[in-house]
Amino acid sequence: MAIPYISPVSPSLRDFITLALNTGCRKNELLHLEWRNVVLEHRFVIIQPETAKNRKRRILPLNQKATSALENRQRQQNGEWVFNNPDGTRLESLDYRFRKARQKAGIEDFRIHDLRHTFASWLVSEGVDLIKVRDLLGHSSITMTERYAHLIPNRLEAAVAVLDRLL
Repeated sequence: MAIPYISPVSPSLRDFITLALNTGCRKNELLHLEWRNVVLEHRFVIIQPETAKNRKRRILPLNQKATSALENRQRQQNGEWVFNNPDGTRLESLDYRFRKARQKAGIEDFRIHDLRHTFASWLVSEGVDLIKVRDLLGHSSITMTERYAHLIPNRLEAAVAVLDRLL
């Protein structure tokens, strides 16, 4: 099977996708992210209550990929918003660009919000416990996060193996 050619996407879309995949932020949390809530030297961002779905403030650590994406945005900074228009106003939407890039890549049935699900799925598949994933996603209850529990590798075997250390 041939891999389809993917034309370069806009820098803002590339950085947006990178941040979504590496922070688990919702679309509006990223589009409303202000530079005053980005602390690159300590590698974290603050999601303010007014932009969070559950209206709770959360501090998210940044891995190297997320930090690099924010450094890219910083080089193109033109105002208070991480994702802005050339005139410095906040970028309202990336939906059209995302849809066009998805179509060019031949990907169907994939929404921006699926980047958040991918983030959670990757973490759980790598053994990150559900409580940490819940906190990173900003879920108000563990019930929302439990939808990813089936991805925990060897979850039942690992549970009973604990007893081997006791005997």
